[in-house]
Amino acid sequence: MTLLVLFGVFAITLYTGVPVAWSIAFSTLVVIYFGLVPLPPSWFAQQVYMGADSISLASIPLFLVAGGIMNEGGLTRRIIDLANDMVGWVRGGLGVVNVATCMIYGGITGSATADTGAVGAIMIPAMAERGYPRDFAAAVTAAAGTLGIILPPSVVMIMYGVITDTSIGGLFAAGIIPGLMLAVTFMLTAWWVGVKENFPKSETRPTVTSFSKHLLRALPALMMPIAVLSSMLSGLATTTEAAFVAVVWALLVGGVLYREITLAGLWKIGVETVRMTGAIMIIMAVSVPFSWILTVEQIPQWTAGLLHAWGAGPTITILLILALLTFVGTWADLGPSLIILAPILHPIGIEAGLQPYQLGLIFTMALGIGLFTPPVGTNIFVVCNVAKVGVNAVTRRLIPFFITSNICLLLVAFIPETTEWLPRYFGF
Repeated sequence: MTLLVLFGVFAITLYTGVPVAWSIAFSTLVVIYFGLVPLPPSWFAQQVYMGADSISLASIPLFLVAGGIMNEGGLTRRIIDLANDMVGWVRGGLGVVNVATCMIYGGITGSATADTGAVGAIMIPAMAERGYPRDFAAAVTAAAGTLGIILPPSVVMIMYGVITDTSIGGLFAAGIIPGLMLAVTFMLTAWWVGVKENFPKSETRPTVTSFSKHLLRALPALMMPIAVLSSMLSGLATTTEAAFVAVVWALLVGGVLYREITLAGLWKIGVETVRMTGAIMIIMAVSVPFSWILTVEQIPQWTAGLLHAWGAGPTITILLILALLTFVGTWADLGPSLIILAPILHPIGIEAGLQPYQLGLIFTMALGIGLFTPPVGTNIFVVCNVAKVGVNAVTRRLIPFFITSNICLLLVAFIPETTEWLPRYFGF
């Protein structure tokens, strides 16, 4: 009865247009109010406070600010120039440049939406001007934008680490190989489509002088993720301290070296950071009492028992987890999906033989695929708005990227070393 009321109220409020955070909070309060869980209302307030009282969560606005400063300071344009020198001369090269830019930029912002919007605003018009179909330019940006949550630093990994009590530094280390693997497969896919459809390519190859010039212009900014990761992986800084290093580095590069940061730009960055952080923190806070009820009602154990009753072994269980995460990711926002499913599926995945960091990357990658999968793929709507094309046209172009990303997801799910080797090497 408790679960029926909890999920029933949550579904009804969500369907009627209530924001996700308030739907989670209201369904929890209804369960308490009707005495289905013998706890006073003050318990709810205490749990909400505990949900927001995590020093690791303080790194989220810091990473968002650092990424915003870098974008406002002209980093995106410098990365595109460098990537164009490296791979822009191959057939369909601007598609490969798009992926490379998303990979580098995503390693700074930690946000898929920010990655997609910033890169798409520059790359989609540039690709269209060079003769690339707008739907393809939008599709490659939507898919590659998900690299922002897989390569460290990642806002999603921070949330997952707090929810499941998994080392965030270890998750960051675990995301390096899958992120690079996914980036390479996206580049190969963009190149293959470019060759198949005879997309244009640059007739002139870059010179050593041109490459050196663009490398020197972008190098100070490119060093930021290296400085952040090395400080964390070496044990010199916590996640939050490393995020502070990122902000200071971004201010020095964007404000002092590049000199493209204005007071108006800083105000814009601050407003957007407050908006995004507020949404994340509210969801994280109200998810704690919601998840507590799921745990007390033994939902993970009940689900695991149901899988055992069906005769599902470890392989089938892992495949079911992948299918569920991918399906939910296509219909719900990434944050709420993570918050609701992580407490349930994390113990089931561990029992099935998955490693903690491996499971964290499975969550991140599977839900990330949902960002460019209709009907509620956030990245799709971002790029469609920039490219001025229809969702159906972009969706058709996304099919090759959907296939390659699922292949990478299966490799991560069934080859533990893709996520466990680096964390073990760095002592996590």
